[in-house]
Amino acid sequence: MAKKSLVALVKGTDIQENVTKVFDLMGGVENVIRKGSTVVLKPNAGHAEPPETSVCTNPEVVRAVIREVKKANPKRIIVAEAAAIGCDTEECFRVSGIAAVAEEEGVELKDIKRDKDLVNVAVRGYRSNIDHVLLPKFLMEADHLINLPILKAHASMVFSGALKNIKGVVQDKVHMQMHQQNLTMAMMDVWSACRADINIMDAMRAASGYSPHMPVPIETNMILGSKDPVAIDRVACEVTGIDTSCVDYFKVAKETGLGNYDLEDIEVVGNTIEESYKKMWIPYIGDMSTRWPEYDVKCEGACSSCQALLAINMEELKAVNEYDKNAGMTVVIGGKNEIPKDIPDEKIVLHGNCTKKYLKDHPNAYWILGCPPNEPALYLTVQRKEVINGMGDQEEEIIRPCMARDAAVWRDFVFKAADKYYEEHPDER
Repeated sequence: MAKKSLVALVKGTDIQENVTKVFDLMGGVENVIRKGSTVVLKPNAGHAEPPETSVCTNPEVVRAVIREVKKANPKRIIVAEAAAIGCDTEECFRVSGIAAVAEEEGVELKDIKRDKDLVNVAVRGYRSNIDHVLLPKFLMEADHLINLPILKAHASMVFSGALKNIKGVVQDKVHMQMHQQNLTMAMMDVWSACRADINIMDAMRAASGYSPHMPVPIETNMILGSKDPVAIDRVACEVTGIDTSCVDYFKVAKETGLGNYDLEDIEVVGNTIEESYKKMWIPYIGDMSTRWPEYDVKCEGACSSCQALLAINMEELKAVNEYDKNAGMTVVIGGKNEIPKDIPDEKIVLHGNCTKKYLKDHPNAYWILGCPPNEPALYLTVQRKEVINGMGDQEEEIIRPCMARDAAVWRDFVFKAADKYYEEHPDER
């Protein structure tokens, strides 16, 4: 029988009080952080968005953890991040409010993307094609790594928490390699090379909706903590009503031995899941085959990531008034579909690496590579009638300008959908 993993769950409106209680429930900060040690904090600061959006870890949660860690008298505290591909980490730190907190608390900020002192770390038992990964030397030499994710829905992963947040310790080159193969397995390989000692999750205002690019924050008022990244993510899903069978990376994490997934192997201390429960609105979970009858959607064998991306992109086509214009297109996700040979190639969009095999019968179909592909790649490919996958210069020249162009109308569309959902489910608001 597996040893139970402890997950501390604290509900309340005072961030510092919540964080202190979480550390106390984990045995006290002095028993977790060694005196005179170097401690690296890894928040989620992948996009340049302010705290009220819930895209990044709340800076006040970062502050609370810094103050708690200081009680153990470490020699050095570093806040480090590598922002999303195409994003400037320093700008993300500044806009998110984390840079100001670091300055006020007298701790260092490190942009992993700009770090030149890297170590080539072997990945034991790698499951993707990443057998080695370049990681910052300061990170590998640190005594403690504290993972500080924010709880949010995620367009390409369904759910983002502790396991996904460690993806932000690699530079853009490795990040792109991860997206060009099986991202789920690549994420677990990075975890195997760079494992956090402690995970403190910001669940004060969880991001529901179409996060991370169009989140709908909800008041959840929780902080979670655990040494086990799988267990803390499982509890985070349970406490927000997320069906974990829809999150593919749990299976891989469990198989890799990164932690305990089954609830009988997890001990929740502090508040209970039942008394803390707050359901999140995640509109891209469910049957995809008949949701958009104007399109021929084929999704046999599709992973949860591509199903989520399909839903987001189809709804975004509606938001920008391109849905009806392109009715009749065949959209394919997953590797277990049958595509009739008489469908014209120009009417077919193949989404993801596992659909490449269909090019044999439809060589001129629009094939979008990636596992999973870039978030807006599908709707932009349908809209522009050319393959948009974020490779080469497309990220800077096409994807980000188009996302900025469509942001306002997409935001209005999402928040109207959220209002409608909460009108129909008032107990979940």
